[in-house]
Amino acid sequence: MADSKKKEDNKTPEIPGTAPPVPAHIAATLDPPHESKPEDSNDDPVVDEAVDDITKKDADEVLAAEDEQLAKAFDPVKKPTGFRAKLAGFFKAWWNNPKARYGTIAGVVALVVLVAAVPQSRYFVLNNVGVRSSASVVVIDQSTQQPLKNVEIQLSNQSGKTDSDGKVTLKYIKLGSTNLVITRRAFETVTKKVTVGWGSNPYGNFSLEPTGSQYDFVLTDFLSGKGVAKAEVSAGENNAVADDEGTAVLTVDPNEASPLEVTIKAEGYRDEVVSLNLDDKSAHSAKLVPSHKHSFVSKRSGKFDLYSIDVDGKNEKLILPGSGTEGNNITVVPHPADNVVALASSRDNNRNKEGFLLTNLNIVNTSTGDKTMVSTSENIQIIDWIGDRLIFVQIVAGASADNPNRMRLISYDFENNVQKELASSNYFNDVLSAGGVIYYAPSESTAGVMGFYKTNADGTNRVNLFGKTTYNIFRNTYDQLTLSVGNEWYDYKLGDKAANKLSGAPASQQNRIYQDDSGRKQSLWIDSRDGKGVLLRYDTASQEDAVLRTQSGLANPAYWLNDNYAVYRINTDQETADYVMNLAGGEPRKISDVTNTTGVGNWYYY
Repeated sequence: MADSKKKEDNKTPEIPGTAPPVPAHIAATLDPPHESKPEDSNDDPVVDEAVDDITKKDADEVLAAEDEQLAKAFDPVKKPTGFRAKLAGFFKAWWNNPKARYGTIAGVVALVVLVAAVPQSRYFVLNNVGVRSSASVVVIDQSTQQPLKNVEIQLSNQSGKTDSDGKVTLKYIKLGSTNLVITRRAFETVTKKVTVGWGSNPYGNFSLEPTGSQYDFVLTDFLSGKGVAKAEVSAGENNAVADDEGTAVLTVDPNEASPLEVTIKAEGYRDEVVSLNLDDKSAHSAKLVPSHKHSFVSKRSGKFDLYSIDVDGKNEKLILPGSGTEGNNITVVPHPADNVVALASSRDNNRNKEGFLLTNLNIVNTSTGDKTMVSTSENIQIIDWIGDRLIFVQIVAGASADNPNRMRLISYDFENNVQKELASSNYFNDVLSAGGVIYYAPSESTAGVMGFYKTNADGTNRVNLFGKTTYNIFRNTYDQLTLSVGNEWYDYKLGDKAANKLSGAPASQQNRIYQDDSGRKQSLWIDSRDGKGVLLRYDTASQEDAVLRTQSGLANPAYWLNDNYAVYRINTDQETADYVMNLAGGEPRKISDVTNTTGVGNWYYY
């Protein structure tokens, strides 16, 4: 008992609220316990109390904000008061009443339909929202059925005058019913009630009855004698347009003073001015001459002077006096459409360091005489005009120089005064223009460039068509070239991708020089037949030739003055002169005696 009591006394007393002691055999397997921080650590009770206060205060503020938001969520919605309350109530009642709702919608639709159906209301609404329309009118002379120009048209809030086709289009016109008023001096005024609707409103033709004095004009081409359609006769506000036969009837106000100065205009023709005696009621005639001037060189002064002249021999003008240093190798090539020419000569007396006289290339305006220097070189050969680009070849070094860039093929844009090199070589075996494309053959002495090439005038689409040295290019027909390649011969059709080998030499090795018109629809070329020159016209559509003129001494240069007029040269022991002819008919006419210069010709190299 005593032992038993002793054992109980040795037991560790249990402290209420604590875990029972861990048996020794289990405690040995556990990690040692962490040491607890002694009570006398560095913690500051004052700081701990301040932190607790801040935390408690922040928590209280957050809870207060949440309570406020929750309370707002359960607040009743404020109802509108006053006028807003009445308006809201009205719309609520209207919407909840199907009869009222559908009745209102039906009424609005009916109002829209009514406005659209009644023109006055429709146009009123459209005008007020800024809708405007347009209208067109054509006015003709009742006596001739030809269009009348400068007729005054008044429509609603807009006005205008008819053009040479008798037509006027007015824009920004208010819609609705209005008066169309047509007035013209010496003609009866027309007034018509019209409705300007939404759209273009083409009102068609209106005929005006002449009330003034009328005068007949017969307008013909000076070579063919055929009437010039659409030629315009005008005297101040008075004007008339010729019919297909070239007859125009000018109606003049009786109060006009006599004599009356009348101007005659036609596209492509020179303006003519005639004096009209108003007491003379007989038919008046005028012969119209092309406006494009012809240029030529004459040595009548002892120097090689450059002149311009109208093809009827009038208005001759010295545009570039000779300098006295020109040689006989002068080239004049007119532009196909504008009054300018390319002139290659030694007139500027430039020389190289060895004293050799150089060639100058100038562009000369045949109306004003202004000239632009393009290039100076030992030699310059003009190849062709292609549009507004002049194609030429120049030598930039001496003849014996071993220089791969000795010869340069140049395209010159005269409108923008810009040059572009198309190709270069020690020398070119051949160069020609055909169908608006340049073909050229560099010499075999220029490494890496031998072959037969084509390129556009602006330098695009440059292609080597044939990788062998080509010595000659012959143009046998308009669209066919023959190539000489050593002892071999090849045939090339314009536009093809490659040349075809021939079994032998062609029957003819004569090169034709074709000169296209501005639209490349027809081309001039000269042949020699039975000792006479023959001028032919090739039609690109039908691919057929037509003989225009056969005459002794007829030779190049030949070119198009315009699409109906051709100029060619006669060079015999009796005369050297330029002639003009109209393809529509009539006999050719001599323009002037000239010095025999060259134009676009066969290629030659130095």
